[in-house]
Amino acid sequence: MLYGHIEEPRHRVDHVLRLRELQDETGGFQVFIPLRYQHDFEDMKDGKIRNRLQARTTMASGADVLKTFAVSRLLFDNVPHVKVFWVMHGVQTSQLALQHGADDMDGSVVEYKITHDADNYGTPNKLGREDLLELIRDAGFRPVERNTRYEIVRENPGPDADRRESPQAMRV
Repeated sequence: MLYGHIEEPRHRVDHVLRLRELQDETGGFQVFIPLRYQHDFEDMKDGKIRNRLQARTTMASGADVLKTFAVSRLLFDNVPHVKVFWVMHGVQTSQLALQHGADDMDGSVVEYKITHDADNYGTPNKLGREDLLELIRDAGFRPVERNTRYEIVRENPGPDADRRESPQAMRV
């Protein structure tokens, strides 16, 4: 579900409820993936904004993102997984989404320049496998690699218990 452009929160809830009904009928969804709408960046060469919606809207805030994940997880009691795509939400917000209902983090692409340029949140345009594992550990979870059917491919060590005696700053 693409969100955070011209819709209102009630539209998001309606969208999720309709998908939930469809899932009750079909059982066909394995995962739900909320994707935050990205504004086009202001072109540094000519200063033009490439998207007419940008002048009338703002991207969903971090709080809106977390609400969207939490409400989605609560309403989708019949969909096994909720995925956060770090490329669309940023690294720190994606880590927090794991605390707000997401149970899967994706986006292990080699380079993702478009979103990096658009979001102004400092989202890196590259993250490797080890970076992704560390993000999940820093959020307090044990990373598990799965295939497209969510079958376990590899289990990885979880957070260092000694390191977790006191709260740790999440990676920015």
